[in-house]
Amino acid sequence: MQQLRLPKDIDPGHWPLVMGSWAAQKGQVVATGQALAIIETPVATIEVRSTLDGAILDQLVYPGQVLQSGQAICEIGPASAAGQGHGQAARPGPTDVAPGKVVPILMPQAGQTMEEGTILSWKIKEGDLVQPGQVILEIETDKAAMDVEAPSGGRVARIVAKEGQVVPVKTPIAYLADSDADLQAYLASQGQPLEAQAPSVQAQLPSQPQPEDQKPQVEAQQPSGRLRASPAARRLAAQMGIDLRTVPAGSGPAGRIISTDLLGLKAEPKTAGLTKMRLAIARNLLWSKQNIPHFYAKRQVDAQALMAAYRKYKQEYGCTINDLIVAAVARAVRQFPAFRSQFRDNNIVELPSVNIGIAVGTDQGLTVPVLLDADRLDLRTLAERTKRLVENARAGRLEGVGQGVFTVTNLGMFGVEEFYAIINPPESAILAVGAVRELVKVEKGNILPTHVVTLCLSVDHRVIDGVLAAQFLAGLAELLQEPDSLLEGAR
Repeated sequence: MQQLRLPKDIDPGHWPLVMGSWAAQKGQVVATGQALAIIETPVATIEVRSTLDGAILDQLVYPGQVLQSGQAICEIGPASAAGQGHGQAARPGPTDVAPGKVVPILMPQAGQTMEEGTILSWKIKEGDLVQPGQVILEIETDKAAMDVEAPSGGRVARIVAKEGQVVPVKTPIAYLADSDADLQAYLASQGQPLEAQAPSVQAQLPSQPQPEDQKPQVEAQQPSGRLRASPAARRLAAQMGIDLRTVPAGSGPAGRIISTDLLGLKAEPKTAGLTKMRLAIARNLLWSKQNIPHFYAKRQVDAQALMAAYRKYKQEYGCTINDLIVAAVARAVRQFPAFRSQFRDNNIVELPSVNIGIAVGTDQGLTVPVLLDADRLDLRTLAERTKRLVENARAGRLEGVGQGVFTVTNLGMFGVEEFYAIINPPESAILAVGAVRELVKVEKGNILPTHVVTLCLSVDHRVIDGVLAAQFLAGLAELLQEPDSLLEGAR
């Protein structure tokens, strides 16, 4: 038996190597050069091929696990152990968990910054038989919801993490075992209680005691019974942010609260804990402003041709104004390689793909799904994929996370004329798009109506200089003023 390891020369930079999926299953006989697994990074997908002939006796890693260069991913032994020919799976018994063997299912670490995950729903129950790669549960990270696949086939002996529970990464959440006796023996050997439960993570928010002189010195009304307050008092309380249940008995008939009872009262501050997403946003943007030397450039672009193209193509291609802008940005980023480059370890690394992040506001906060190879998409495909990205992001499912090279954020639909955005690390630039506005211009002595849009560019000065930023905006303006050139993708 030999262990097959990832090549030691895999160098993803500061990106994690994440186990994507198995291309060959446990028990299968494989030949040298046959694809075994797919490894994912935010910038590339790596196919791992076998360097040995034989049968896969065991899979040592699971989908979603963060890997290291040179790490063993499976064990390969003689083909006779599988009893099959090349490329055929061995005939398993009721399960492919060997008698006496227990396989813990761990909370996966989907990225280097992930510390914990929340169990959203189990797709299986205790006693079920599962196959390798079968989706067995859905979890939520600080960025998105994701499916978790079974790392091996077998019988689900015990589920130890309940739905809604927050569990640290690499902690067992369930076990596969051929029998309950095997599981009990395994837990005993690990020094764990027989009724093992996954540890929960509880967020501890610092308490801020309120000074005594700031606490309301009133005796609140009892919540039982109907709250008596005049309509004027209710309107005033809503405007002042005062909870009427904290107001003492009013001076009106039968203790009814009237508007004069609210004079001199102050609303109590409301404190809400940050969600995982808001914490992730806070950390990411704070790091960006503290570590990336931002500088800014602004250009007002004539949008008359852009608006004409939008009216012309919106029915045929289902596109929005933002789709046309993203298409133009993708071509400009392809033309100016510095805008798909990143500052890493005192080096500037140019990335090959034009993957454009699109900022999407959700109820939980700002997310940035990524449109892969945006420069190669025709307008119809770009519009369709962008619509899907936005819908999935608002449903908590992000695509292309961490693979973006440039981000577009647009507040024009809210009437915002211009604004500057914070760079989304490790990218080197972000474009903030304002509202398309109708103005007048003077041309050859004539006053003519036109449309304009303001583009504000934030760039990393370590990678991009002012002249290059100006050239990028000029090139982008030319593309927006010739929108028919955006119909086809790059070849």
